[in-house]
Amino acid sequence: MTATSTRTPAPPSGGAGDTWTERLARFGLMGKGVLHAVIGLLALQIAFSGSSSKEASSQGALQWIADRPLGVPALWVVGLSLLALAAWRVITTVNGDPVEHDEGWYRAVWAFQALVYGALAVAFLKAAMDGGSSGSSDKDQASSATSTVFDWPGGRWIVALAGLAVIGLAVHLIVEHAVHAGFADRLRVSEGSSVVTLGRIGYGLRSLAYILVGALLVQAGLAGEEQRAKGLSGALESAADETWGTALLAAIGVGFIAYGAYCFAEAKLRRSA
Repeated sequence: MTATSTRTPAPPSGGAGDTWTERLARFGLMGKGVLHAVIGLLALQIAFSGSSSKEASSQGALQWIADRPLGVPALWVVGLSLLALAAWRVITTVNGDPVEHDEGWYRAVWAFQALVYGALAVAFLKAAMDGGSSGSSDKDQASSATSTVFDWPGGRWIVALAGLAVIGLAVHLIVEHAVHAGFADRLRVSEGSSVVTLGRIGYGLRSLAYILVGALLVQAGLAGEEQRAKGLSGALESAADETWGTALLAAIGVGFIAYGAYCFAEAKLRRSA
C-alpha cells in the first residue's frame, strides 16, 4: 500500500460511535506508544552518556516506568493496554483488519504480534503485582534463546537465516512505510499531514535497530559464536562502542520516540479497527 494524493482529511474517530473493537485497538495503541517512546529515551541515554545502567528494551522500559513516581499504577495501565493490543491482534488474525490487507501473510504477522504483546502484557502486569520488580533482562533472554538454538542440528545456520529474515523485515518496513507511507492508508489525515511525516521518521529510523540486531545474528551464525548474537539492548550497547555508534544510537532513539508518538496519533486518527 502507498499513500496517494487522493486521500482527504476526515474527522477523527475515537468517539462515542466507536465499536468495542475500535476502543480496544485505540487503548492498545497508546500502550504501544508509551513502550516505544521509553525505549527511545533509553537509547538516547546510551548514545549520549555511554551509560548501560538501563537497557534500551521492553524490559528496560518496564523498569524505567516502575522507577517513576506512581510507577506501579503506570505498570498496570501499560500492561492492560498491551493486553488490549494483543487481544485486538487476535481478533484481526481471525476476522481481518478493515483498513489493511487481509492476506495470509498479514494475518500471520498479526498472530505473531498477538503473542509478543501478550507476553509483554504479562511481564508488565506481573511486575505491577510484584510492586515494580521486573524479571530477566533483554540480554539474558537473548543469550538464553540463542544458546538453545545453537544446540539444535544446524543451529548456527538457523540463527544466520533468522538474522537475514530480521534484516529483510526491516528493509520491507523502510520501503513500505518510510518511503511509500503505506501506514497512512489507516489514518483519517491528508497526505501532507505532520502525522505522516512522523510515521515515516518513526518507521524508517526504528528499522535501523532491527537491521543492527539482524546483522549481529548473521555474524553469530556464520562465525559459530553464539555470544555475538544480542537482543535489542545488547545490540545498541555494542554499537555504542563503535566510532559511528553515537550517531546511529541517536537516530534509533529518535526513531523509537517518533514511532511512539505516531502510535498515539494512530490511536486517535485510525479510520477503523
